[in-house]
Amino acid sequence: MEHETESFRPSEPEHRPLAGDITRRRLLIGAAQLGVTLTGAGVLASCGGSSGGSSGTTSTPSGALSALPGGTPKRGGTFTVGVISGGQSENIFPGTPVGTPDYVRDYNLYNLLFYPGEKISPIVPGLALSAEPNADASVWTFNLREGVTWHDGKPFTADDVVWNFQKLWSNPTANFASGFLAGLVNFKDVRKRGKLTVEVPLATPVAEFPSIFAYYDFGVVQNGATPKSVAKNPVGTGPFRFVSFTPGSQSVFERNPDYWEEGKPYVDRLVVDSSFTDNNSIFNALIIRGVNLFPTPPLVTAREQLSAKQVQVLSSPFAAESYMFAMRVDSGQFADNRIREAFKTLVDRKALIEGAWAGFGSPAYDLLAPGTEYYAEDLVRTRDVEKARSLFKAAGVLGNTFQLPTTDFLPGMVESSTLLAEQATAAGIKVVVTTKNAATYFTPAGGFTVRDFGYEVDQPVCSLTSAYLSEYTLSAPYPDTHWGKQPGGAAAEKLISQAIAATNKSQAQSLWRQAQEQQFSEGGYLVWGNLPYVDTAANNVRGLTAGAGFSY
Repeated sequence: MEHETESFRPSEPEHRPLAGDITRRRLLIGAAQLGVTLTGAGVLASCGGSSGGSSGTTSTPSGALSALPGGTPKRGGTFTVGVISGGQSENIFPGTPVGTPDYVRDYNLYNLLFYPGEKISPIVPGLALSAEPNADASVWTFNLREGVTWHDGKPFTADDVVWNFQKLWSNPTANFASGFLAGLVNFKDVRKRGKLTVEVPLATPVAEFPSIFAYYDFGVVQNGATPKSVAKNPVGTGPFRFVSFTPGSQSVFERNPDYWEEGKPYVDRLVVDSSFTDNNSIFNALIIRGVNLFPTPPLVTAREQLSAKQVQVLSSPFAAESYMFAMRVDSGQFADNRIREAFKTLVDRKALIEGAWAGFGSPAYDLLAPGTEYYAEDLVRTRDVEKARSLFKAAGVLGNTFQLPTTDFLPGMVESSTLLAEQATAAGIKVVVTTKNAATYFTPAGGFTVRDFGYEVDQPVCSLTSAYLSEYTLSAPYPDTHWGKQPGGAAAEKLISQAIAATNKSQAQSLWRQAQEQQFSEGGYLVWGNLPYVDTAANNVRGLTAGAGFSY
């Protein structure tokens, strides 16, 4: 085959997706991920001026903004973000965030090698300007950005990236996303080939390898940094420098005058107020401008504010956060694919979007990683309750009861579980929903990756490679469905490996199509909807623009 992936050189847009980042990432250890990078945010001296601007696409109700419009930003001052407290579990190390306040801090203190694009793919440069593979994509060379300095004045070099690969990204206790790289990277052989050049040898070819690093846990720390040293003195390359951190209360950061993105950030001081214990308190503080930004409010509240206009509603124009019911394919009630297909067929996706998300979101059809290259957006389903009933009958489970444990950790999880249970009765089966504590739901003790039936939420990834490494390979860190252990699983795993390795575009297209067709027809995920990022800002805030993976 002709080799087509000669290099990875993302074009660098005039405004990178870093300024005003508001995003959640994948659920991990019972915590939602969220970040806010305020390189381009501004606060008006007053609230005057037009409030016009672009509205969201069909993934959001009319009136939601994809950019906060109007007015002339006032440079300087303090910008305050209000988030629900993570208590004493809050930490400041980018590889081990366990709650929403952590992500606000991490995205402002540190940078990634690459970032999601405006519509997820293609990715754009961060601390790496490009990445180049050898002929079969088994060795990658990362070309790093020149002129970047750490908050302590030291220059950013290849030594820093090598340290992250060898000591942190290879270690699951130091980085929760290390499973993405397990079995792929020959960590001990990662080496610098120049002051700003790093060579990364792989155990197996990966054609879209750079896309893995546009993921929230891969914030780059300084050579020699450890979780213990960072807890005392966090040093990054991000737009803000560390001032103070009190877990469960408040974090304070100051503008980085040497930040590599010229002219940014706009505000002098960033405060993360994590003293709040309920959403109503944050919302009230937002109205009186005690805080400037309330990320991920209740969706019903956001919908009400589209007409009340007490605050501004910011919604990403592309929905990429996927909500799904997970069915285990290798054992238990769902080992029979007729049962999995019946559940996928009976669900009324539009009703779930309206009832669980207050109308925000777009229907999804059982595939992961929307917006990425090779995503099979033409594979869709039509609801057919009678077909579902027939499949349940053929499988011998008509009239049976299915237990669905869920949790209320993210907006709409309990509501959509309840709606699915209501819809299932029409197809002749019963679903009993049990709401469990979010603190344990996403842990092995709570049934995570073990239970037959459950709930999962996937945050945006930048390639099918990332999604499949995360969920579907035998070494995946989140094997909810245990794909690959079912009869015929070895062949299915081989297909995924071939797709991940394919450097020829037409070959990759064909292989990824086959892999997605398998998931559509036999997979264990009932992906019912994709949610945009929805956030609220005080009426005097300007300069934030929503993106599918980051807001900028």
